[in-house]
Amino acid sequence: MASHREERGQYLIEAGAFHLPGGSKWQPRLTMTRLRCGTGLSRSQSFPGLTPVFDTAKGATRFATDLGRSMADEGSARLTV
Repeated sequence: MASHREERGQYLIEAGAFHLPGGSKWQPRLTMTRLRCGTGLSRSQSFPGLTPVFDTAKGATRFATDLGRSMADEGSARLTV
């Protein structure tokens, strides 16, 4: 399974792919963690069930990574941590 981790601004992006049962499709997985600053603790938010599904783990991971980057850069309302 492909996976990717990177820091972007005040977030850690963890992107990966889940192999769906009964076929050869991959679903993107994304977890965003606000990095610890000062005395605050790190907090994470997962985004399960992302669509679309992909033929390759690499494609699904790339989609999740790009989504995480855009959410971090744009301060997305979907990002609650």
